[in-house]
Amino acid sequence: MPAKRSPRVFVSYADDSGAHTDTVHEFAAQLRGKLGIDVRLDVWERDRRRDWLEWVVDQIDHGDFVLAIGSPEYKRLAAADGESQNHARFQLAMLREHLAADRAQWLPKILPVVLPGCSADDLPAFLQPYSATRYAMPAQLDELLRVLTGQPRRIQPELGPLADRDGLFRSPVLSDELSRTLVEAAEGLAGAVAHLWKGESERLGLDDPRPLVTRWRADGGEFDRIGPFFLRNVPSRRLLVLGRPGSGKSVAAIRLVSDLLGERARGGPVPVLVPVTDWHPGKLHPFDWLARRLARDHRLGRTVRWVDGTRITLASALLEVALVLPVLDGLETIAHDLRPEAIAALNRLGSSVPLIVTCGSAEYRELDAAGVGLARATHAELLPLDRDDVEKYLAETVPRGASRLAPLFARLRAEPAPTPLLVWLLRVVHQDLARDPAELSDRVRFPDPDSIEARLVQHLVRAVYPEHPGRRPHGAFARVHHSSVQRWLAHLASTGTADIAWWQLDRPVRWIAPACRVAAGAALGFGLVSTAGVVPGLVAAAVVGPVAGSSRYLARFNVTDVETPHAFDGSRSKLRAEAGDLVKLLGSAVLFAVGVLALLVAGRSVAAGLVHNLRAALVLAALALGGGFLAWRFGRRLGHRMRHGRSDGLVVLADLERPTSPGGTLRADRNVALAGTGTMLAIAAVFAVLGVEYAVRIALGYAAAWLLFSAYARFTVTRLVLAGRGKLPWRLFAFLDDARNRGVLRQYGAVHQFRHQHLQRHLGGRG
Repeated sequence: MPAKRSPRVFVSYADDSGAHTDTVHEFAAQLRGKLGIDVRLDVWERDRRRDWLEWVVDQIDHGDFVLAIGSPEYKRLAAADGESQNHARFQLAMLREHLAADRAQWLPKILPVVLPGCSADDLPAFLQPYSATRYAMPAQLDELLRVLTGQPRRIQPELGPLADRDGLFRSPVLSDELSRTLVEAAEGLAGAVAHLWKGESERLGLDDPRPLVTRWRADGGEFDRIGPFFLRNVPSRRLLVLGRPGSGKSVAAIRLVSDLLGERARGGPVPVLVPVTDWHPGKLHPFDWLARRLARDHRLGRTVRWVDGTRITLASALLEVALVLPVLDGLETIAHDLRPEAIAALNRLGSSVPLIVTCGSAEYRELDAAGVGLARATHAELLPLDRDDVEKYLAETVPRGASRLAPLFARLRAEPAPTPLLVWLLRVVHQDLARDPAELSDRVRFPDPDSIEARLVQHLVRAVYPEHPGRRPHGAFARVHHSSVQRWLAHLASTGTADIAWWQLDRPVRWIAPACRVAAGAALGFGLVSTAGVVPGLVAAAVVGPVAGSSRYLARFNVTDVETPHAFDGSRSKLRAEAGDLVKLLGSAVLFAVGVLALLVAGRSVAAGLVHNLRAALVLAALALGGGFLAWRFGRRLGHRMRHGRSDGLVVLADLERPTSPGGTLRADRNVALAGTGTMLAIAAVFAVLGVEYAVRIALGYAAAWLLFSAYARFTVTRLVLAGRGKLPWRLFAFLDDARNRGVLRQYGAVHQFRHQHLQRHLGGRG
């Protein structure tokens, strides 16, 4: 079989600085020397005099691909006008002309690349650095190589016959056992999601005493319920929910999820609401990010054996077979410069993939004006609340509301309709008869609804944590002073993220995570080397500690997800799979040892002069060849399994046998940390009894490293530090649950969030 031709690739770049040029040369050398790509680079062609413009034309026109390496100088030359023509400017002019003349041919051939030290901002605008694919090194090297070599990660299958609703699970691709597992997992997920949002709806008082009347507009028509509209009028199952800030998009998404779950049949897709606040489109594929969130926030962290023999999480499997309908909430919360990339990433999933996205109206119109939009999506926009219904609602829910709020009602009639957030604040704050809402009608002090909202947020903490709690005398925080609550909430609101995740509370105190990792590495290094003496042990600690403190170096050793909570997966299928992997690993080790032993026997026999005749020579030659083959074959397999083994052990990303909660993930990670530490301490005790001192030190080093690398250890240190500074309460989880019960926070899976991002902004001092 002939060898596959190596793709011919031209590297286009500008000589910014010595450091950038060296990086380009190293990258090109890696592609050519180590990865087999036929790279053409100008510095390698200076062995004789050339017509460089003719050489560039030949490389661009006759090559398979062009790698456009972004840099500040490269971008400047693309926009420069009137300068003398140089090498890089000529390349850029050719690339621009080719794209303009035949975009369909040249868009897939010109591949923008961002090397370390540069960013997407350093790519010329005509290469579409945000609305089209780019490749950031080294994170997307594998994806770039797959494009260059024509080896896609997933190959589109041939279109088969149209199947009925249950056709997927009668497909021969999925085994009966895997089909049943996925269906049962989907049913469990549907129950968990329904339970979660039913509880949150009750805590947030969405139907107390009745919901506000909401109206929608789509394709020129109006309607009042989004769930039935989606089922009847969105055949593509791709919906974009739009609304102004505070208009109730997140609440609408909760109601939509509840409506879809109510109409769902067994085996149908499960709508799952996922805030996009922690998604970075440039770092994670949307399905990879969704799989992590679902594994963390629901019962989907357990792994199953997929059709190709690999093990993937239940979350990934459900996404692969479209048993999850993602409801992505808050696209406007993604950084402004990343929103086009987020839309492009969602579109690359395919326009047939069911999807629901919520986004601010103004933010999406800005994207649409730039030519960026969600493909094949039906747009539904929340209309302003009906003023008469708002006044009637507040009159029903606020003590003596009709008379107390009359001056404010008169003012609001002349302004844009109030948002659901403003209505909720008015209701909560004015439950106290001593607080007069008439001050809000003063247009001098409060010139617009935003200033009214800010004023109400100032009174919110006093309203939900009154100094005289009345009928709420019980509970850990029933009589806590509102100034303390204000300080705690202000800290949580100013962390820079919408998720209040216990394993991320250390981020504002940046020294905690590196300090824990450095201490873990130092303990491990000292334990491994201290048998040679205290001084060598301290030297090892000084070397290994800083390495362990660097996330970049840890990634080189495949040490990832150290910041994420973990749990034990003791399911029967997982234990069976781990036992099978262990047997294969031991088998490879035994055969490797047999091969090495055969080589040693053959070598010692030759050295001892035991080759007396042809028969002995043939026997020893066969022994050496057989031993060499076993050592080579199973040594390679053993090394590959040790470096890239398919087994991920019994410790996985947080996965509980019940719907996940913040406290549940904490307990699960604590169990992993303490069980691993306790196991190593028990091993150290056994070696101590046996008198094997060096093994005791190694076991103790591993015990300390296991504990200090855990999310639980970081959280414990963070809680002590921040509580000691007065920024958080000592009983943090009790406070978070109490704030959730009072309606200030809401819970999504393993994290808490503020009821609304505007509430978080005002409490964090950014309003």
